Parts: sequence; C-alpha cells; structure tokens
Amino acid sequence: MSLVRVLEPEVMDTDEDARAYDSMDHAAVNTAFCDALLSHNPGLAYALDVGTGTCLLPIELCRRVPAARIKAIDLSAAMLELGRRRVEQAGLTEAIALALVDAKALPEPEETFSAVLSNSIVHHIPEPLQVLREMLRVLQPGGLLFVRDLVRPEDEASIAALVDTYTANDTAYQRALFDASLRAALSLDEVREMLRSLRIPPECAQVTSDRHWTLAFRRAS
Repeated sequence: MSLVRVLEPEVMDTDEDARAYDSMDHAAVNTAFCDALLSHNPGLAYALDVGTGTCLLPIELCRRVPAARIKAIDLSAAMLELGRRRVEQAGLTEAIALALVDAKALPEPEETFSAVLSNSIVHHIPEPLQVLREMLRVLQPGGLLFVRDLVRPEDEASIAALVDTYTANDTAYQRALFDASLRAALSLDEVREMLRSLRIPPECAQVTSDRHWTLAFRRAS
C-alpha cells in the first residue's frame, strides 16, 4: 500500500528552520534545476521565483543570465532575511527583488511575468492547486512555467534510503526536515490530476530523478 501524504508546516518561519535549510548543500540540486530551466530557453526579462527560500536559485540564474530580472517571493520572513543578505553579498540587488508574498494570492495582474519558476514549494502547500493556478494566471503568453518538487516515495524503505543518501552528512534536525518533506510531497498522479483541472497536458509533468518531478509548460502565445 502506498504511503499517504502527511502535511508539514506551510511556512518554515523560525530562525532555526531557515538556518538549517540554508546550511544544507543545495548546490547539485540548484545546478540541475538551472540547467533544466535554461534548456527550455525561458525569457527571464521579468521572472517570478515562487517560494525562493534564501534566494539561491535567482542568484545562480542571474549569474548565468546577467540580463535576467527576477522577483523572488516567500512567505517566510526568516528565509527572506537570509536571502537578502545573500543577494547583497552577490552584488545583485538591482537584478533581484525579494518580497514577502503568499503564493496563493499573488498581487500582480494577469500576464505579468515572462517566466514563473518554483523549486520545492509545492509540498509545503496543503492544497497546491491554487498556487499553480496563480502561477499560470500571472504568466505571459509564450512564457514558461517551470516547477520542480519532491515526489512522495512508495514505502518507508524508500524514504529511509533517500534520507540516508542525501542527508548522510547533515544534522539530525536536517535529516528530519528532509524526511518530513518526502512524506508531504505529492505523487506524480496527484500532480497530473491538478494539471488536468488547469487544462495543462498531464504529460508536462514527469519524474526527473530518484526524488523529483518536474513540470515544464509553455503557455500558448
């Protein structure tokens, strides 16, 4: 019998959570995300990063694409505080704007952004359909929606194996955070069911690693 989704807190808003997340090694995951995103030739004239955390992805994207301009949003003030420091240290305050925003109710009008991206925020949302609907609403015609998140493992043994593989050198608290995130993640079938309701072809979402699914959808011009 497959594991049932177990929700975790929607917002990692304590200083302990933010520091624990920020000190984990995200380099390989972020590099793979940026490689995959840029392979779709997204327009980054004005992009939105939903659930930016400590702003690691926008910083890497702006380093790779100097002309990029990114609005980076999160619902965690603690995450954004660390993110602002990182952006300042990177010298990218003119390229990246951070804001405390609930992704379930984006303030922008329709068709604002040339690309909308998100890494590992969906599993934090109890009902993520509204977040995906908002991402699609603010995406310009011809723009790219690119979302990657964890996929929920089938059984306890798979969770244990992933935790051992990817957090072997982390603290017990960080290992517990990753374990909880895997349990809160969606299955590919659950993701595709949401896409059908948004009239996005379900095959736009695919399992792309031993622990991730990825959605790549370009809105019609």
